[in-house]
Amino acid sequence: MIRIKIKKIKLSIKPETRNFLISFILAVLITYFLTYTEIWQLIIIPGIIAGVFNKTMRRGIYSGALGVSIVWFIFMVYQMSTKNAYINLDQFAAFIFGGLGYGWVIVILILLLGVLFGALGGAIGSGTMILLRPKLKKISLKIFKSKNSVVNEKNLKP
Repeated sequence: MIRIKIKKIKLSIKPETRNFLISFILAVLITYFLTYTEIWQLIIIPGIIAGVFNKTMRRGIYSGALGVSIVWFIFMVYQMSTKNAYINLDQFAAFIFGGLGYGWVIVILILLLGVLFGALGGAIGSGTMILLRPKLKKISLKIFKSKNSVVNEKNLKP
């Protein structure tokens, strides 16, 4: 019998990228479930949760904004193709702009609100964790410090 050796593929993903992908996937899943609630302002929650997993504010904002905007884009395309939501948006735009054919402006405004709420949530989540991380590190070192281990006080400073 001949044995064939198959090399294992090693995925070397940086922890920052891994955390970004995890937070993005969480934002997408939570946004999907919150999209069907009647309170659309809750859409800031997936952004906050996505921002908590990232160490930098930039990645928190990106993960929150992308997670919310992708789900809202798919939801809008689905609604416009199956339930003719674009006709209602076009009629609403006719009240504002005075003529038909401006429904695309309302669609862009809805998507822009989704991006802004996701980015705001990501900024809040990552900013909160940036502020709390040094304090949580100090608390966790004090709690888990055993009598036999020596903790240098220089490591406690941010």
